[in-house]
Amino acid sequence: MNDLEIRTLLHCDLIKLRLSDPSTLIIDELGIFEGSFRIDVAVVNGSLHGFEIKSAGDNLDRLPSQQAAYNKVFDRLTLVADEHHVTQAMKILPPWWGLTVAGMRNGVPYVEELWQPRMNNAVDPYALCQLLWRDEALKILARKKMSAGLWSKSRKVMWRKLAKELELEELKLLVRETLKNRSGWRK
Repeated sequence: MNDLEIRTLLHCDLIKLRLSDPSTLIIDELGIFEGSFRIDVAVVNGSLHGFEIKSAGDNLDRLPSQQAAYNKVFDRLTLVADEHHVTQAMKILPPWWGLTVAGMRNGVPYVEELWQPRMNNAVDPYALCQLLWRDEALKILARKKMSAGLWSKSRKVMWRKLAKELELEELKLLVRETLKNRSGWRK
């Protein structure tokens, strides 16, 4: 299966999730680390869940470096892989990542979860802050009464301040809320 076919099937499953929780935000191609990496699909609701798609035309060569980056940002991660990649993926994925297979059965496309993702306990606060735009970081700092002297500073300075001063669980909540309320998403 190609990327578009897998993405379409994945979106059908995720739309069911959105129906059960209307505040769920589904983002295609979410950039992390200032755009150095892009997760194929991100789901923002009570957690931040990333889905990386590997179609039949892909290989898994970049997956280790993608994993290292994604592991710093997402609460949960799932690899959605064409059935041809499943055996190799099982050797590469850490045990807390989820694995979903995509393929064809009797001429009908399917996606099937092989195992569910578990919570990532290694989210990096600074990496998470990098999901915020400068004005969003400043707004959070102002709301938390921590913006003194930062109004003219770079977003990196603001990200460091947020990462240092806020508890991780509060930071996760604020980032998720900000992403859900963002109005300037690319189309």
